[in-house]
Amino acid sequence: MIGKRGKLLVLLYAALLAVLFLMCSTELIIREPEKEIYQIAVIIEDAKDDNYSSFRKGMDQAAMEYNADVRFITLYEKMDAAQQMELLGREQQDGADALIVAPVDEDRVKEALDGKQVTVPVVLLGTEQAEEEVKRAVITDYRKMGARLAEQMQKRLPEGCPVLIFSDQENRSAMSRYFLEGAEAVLLDGGHKCSIAVREKELGYRGALEELRASGQGGAVLAESPEILAETAGLLADDPPYAGYVQGLYGRGSTLPILNDLDRGLISGVCVTDEFSAGYYSVFMAVQALEDSGRQTPVVMDSYYIEKQDLRKPEYEKMLFPIE
Repeated sequence: MIGKRGKLLVLLYAALLAVLFLMCSTELIIREPEKEIYQIAVIIEDAKDDNYSSFRKGMDQAAMEYNADVRFITLYEKMDAAQQMELLGREQQDGADALIVAPVDEDRVKEALDGKQVTVPVVLLGTEQAEEEVKRAVITDYRKMGARLAEQMQKRLPEGCPVLIFSDQENRSAMSRYFLEGAEAVLLDGGHKCSIAVREKELGYRGALEELRASGQGGAVLAESPEILAETAGLLADDPPYAGYVQGLYGRGSTLPILNDLDRGLISGVCVTDEFSAGYYSVFMAVQALEDSGRQTPVVMDSYYIEKQDLRKPEYEKMLFPIE
């Protein structure tokens, strides 16, 4: 039989087990501090988010790590600066703790920040502002990217080969404008005649390709944006005779359709950036600003020129095909 001393020990052990159970399974004794969830709104310059796939994966990764709730907002009309400014005000009023913005009009966004119309932290994407002028930004030097692509084109094109630039001047983003400025300067300096072909309402760029074929001379095609690059690759796939007169299709972007067309040989070469990291850093910087962790400096993204044979290289594969 268990004596009084043994019974007392049993009761103590039972009480201890009960306390431990309560500590592990309830918040009655130990309550974990509630973590604040940061509300971050991302407002881009486009009416669709097709070109932001890897970027969003990077944002989602950072949001999970830094306890943020990220909502992605597109415009109703592409490149509508007035609407973007309205959205900035609306999201701030609706309780966004921070904003991530790919500006349609950099000057208008900067004026809103300088005039304290937007008082929450703002991280700018793809800005052309000098590094010393902005403290929270993910900067891509699109002029440098365009120049890098043009330098690679010159190595592969015949001397004096004309270059047809496919452009959408009505809906051209600042990124596309800077990209073309960098590329065109190098091509012209290298003796390549550059001409602009704009999208026609019904034919798109099919009319420009038809003229290229009718000339009998051929030439290279440079697309100013990822959308135009994918669209042009689709035209070459649908009408193989055009491909015989296109001495190379070049552009920028790393969407899955573009990478697939690069792998198929429809696209000759592209310039890309690490979009996953850009998305990750944008959220990280927004959270840093909210937690007041000291002075911030912009993140400057580099660009890379790749061709079909580069798609399987380890240094590019992880960047181009990020795993969530």
